[in-house]
Amino acid sequence: MLVKENSNLFGPRPARVRRAASPERRLSVGFTLIEVVVVVALLAIVATIAAPSFRSFIGTMNSKSAAFDLISDLTVARSEAIKRNANVTVTPMGGDWAKGWEVAASGVKLRERAALTSSLSVGGDAGAVVFTPNGRMADDTSTAIQKWSISSTIGGVTARCVIISPTGSARSKSGGCS
Repeated sequence: MLVKENSNLFGPRPARVRRAASPERRLSVGFTLIEVVVVVALLAIVATIAAPSFRSFIGTMNSKSAAFDLISDLTVARSEAIKRNANVTVTPMGGDWAKGWEVAASGVKLRERAALTSSLSVGGDAGAVVFTPNGRMADDTSTAIQKWSISSTIGGVTARCVIISPTGSARSKSGGCS
């Protein structure tokens, strides 16, 4: 038995009718060009408004980070002095704390900190710090404390003050050193 192409054993196949989609049934997919342009314009406006305060926020975080890095390295130096029963020195690179510093014991470099970001400066009269085997500063008979003021060239950034007492304990406070 021969079967025609458009039929089957049970009779002819019904013809398929393809209907055009009505406007009510069309699904919208994606965004129109106008919607995209409006969203990009709004993002540009928000970014323009937020940029100055975000810059100040980053400057504040950089100064806090630098202050806590210095405290961390001073604490490590004090701990190493006690552990090694030897003097440990924290020295600024090239005589400027903003260029970084290193922690050394008996001529062996224990730790080195890279230079701070260009927007930060470190002021103060503190030179190299030497911790003795008892964890105190080398000149612990003095009541003077050493201070570093970490400030930023970015407007709206509060300076940080790192203070180290003759007993060797270091801390940081918001604001300049007074």
